[in-house]
Amino acid sequence: MLRSAFVCLLCLAGTLASGAAQDAPVQRQQIKIAFVEIENDPRYEPTRAYERIILKTRTHPFTGAEVGIDDAAALARVLKADFALQRITAKSPADVAPAVLAALDAGTHFFLIDAPAESFKPLIAAARGRDVLLFNVSEPDDSLRRDLCAGEFVHVYPSRAQLTDGLIQFIVSRKWRDVLVLEGPSPADAAMTAAFMHSAQKFGARIVADQHFKPGTDPRDREQNDPALLSAINRDFDAVFVADDAFDFARTVPYHLARPRPVIGSIDLEPVAWHWTWERHGAPQVNARFERKSGGRHMEGADWAAWLAVKMIVQSALRTESADFARERAFILGDGSFDGDKGLAVSVRPWDHQLRQAILLAAPYEIVADAPIEGFLHRTNALDTLGDDGPESPCHLNK
Repeated sequence: MLRSAFVCLLCLAGTLASGAAQDAPVQRQQIKIAFVEIENDPRYEPTRAYERIILKTRTHPFTGAEVGIDDAAALARVLKADFALQRITAKSPADVAPAVLAALDAGTHFFLIDAPAESFKPLIAAARGRDVLLFNVSEPDDSLRRDLCAGEFVHVYPSRAQLTDGLIQFIVSRKWRDVLVLEGPSPADAAMTAAFMHSAQKFGARIVADQHFKPGTDPRDREQNDPALLSAINRDFDAVFVADDAFDFARTVPYHLARPRPVIGSIDLEPVAWHWTWERHGAPQVNARFERKSGGRHMEGADWAAWLAVKMIVQSALRTESADFARERAFILGDGSFDGDKGLAVSVRPWDHQLRQAILLAAPYEIVADAPIEGFLHRTNALDTLGDDGPESPCHLNK
């Protein structure tokens, strides 16, 4: 009888313990994401013609990341996880690495890096081998994909090679094969021109001349600052490519050439990651959510990249049904594909961790075309016609 009573007590205890376990609230996990920027980043200074005329304003893409977090709210309930976004502002490019390491030691594994190219080398030296994914959301520099070649980075923002490949595909498809180049004096202009020339060679366009312009309106330099004189060459051409990061010269080129020709590159027809007039594949909804969040600002390429980086993190947690960093990282860098609202699904290239993506070819108030252009084929994925394909890339993270 004592034995029977003892067994009953054990059963009762088990029932109570089971009930307590069911009543206990499920502990929610937190997935931390940090947005890292630089104070007074020169890339975001207003583009000016004169001190009183502002041609373009540029803004850090933090709002894009915020929209991504807002979009994740519904999924957070399903995942039983919360997504936390922290904004970190470093004083200088040299301070980016220490800021990332401090947040990493505090439990953050995902970082959206909005910093110029010189920040990346010390950052990867500090973070190499750590449990971290660094999403490049604003820097197109090809050397980051080719020479730095770091497995901890995911380049969500398109490379210059992707951008100019998309542009060249379009003009070749229109049979505008002969191109005059007008190149500015800055390192950014030189990098843009080098990428364009590589793309031209890749797809069969011809550079008829590379004219170097001198910014300004000094009449003594008119042969170097007048678009009509710069374009008055003996050889004919089908289009003019302008590489002018400062934009002050580029704005004077349309309608001032020696021949009536389309202008591409820094003005008129630009290759971009995103544009506010894109109206397909769910883009109007994304643009509308961004404009509400930003107070009316149009979504641009870096905003799209920050939004998509957050979306990739959220989707990796959803599809792996886990908040475990190793599993999420494996999904993002492995077979994971994501909807970037640009048509073909985007995914990370295994050889250089550049995101495969379409490139939009934008006039000021419309999308003229989106690349890859029909007819440019690839053996496995048409998106790999844009930028460095595996065999041509010097970076081989998958080997």
